[in-house]
Amino acid sequence: MNNEEFERRMVFFLEQQAKFEEFFVKQKDYNAEVNARLDRTDRQIAELVGFTGILRDALIGLTHHAERHDREIADIRRTFAEQAEKGKETDARLNALMLVVERHVSGHQ
Repeated sequence: MNNEEFERRMVFFLEQQAKFEEFFVKQKDYNAEVNARLDRTDRQIAELVGFTGILRDALIGLTHHAERHDREIADIRRTFAEQAEKGKETDARLNALMLVVERHVSGHQ
C-alpha cells in the first residue's frame, strides 16, 4: 500500500467516523425527544388515573345517594299504605257509626 492509498483510506475512515458521530448525535436527539414524549405520556396517564379515581368516588357517592333515596321512597310508600289502611278502617268505623246514628234517629221520629 502506497502513501496515496493510505491517505485515501484515512480520509475514508475519517469520513465514516464523522458520519457515525453525526448519526449518534441525531440518535441522541431523537432519544431525548422520545423520552420527553414518554414522560409527557406518563404524566397524562397519571392524570387520567387520578381523574378515574375521582369519577369512581363520585359514582359511588351517587350510588349511595340513589340507594338512600330508594329506601326513603320505600318508607314513604309503606307509610302511605299504612295510612291508607288506617283510613279504610276509619271509614268503616264512621260508616258503622253513621248506621247506628241513622237507626237511632229513625227510631225516634
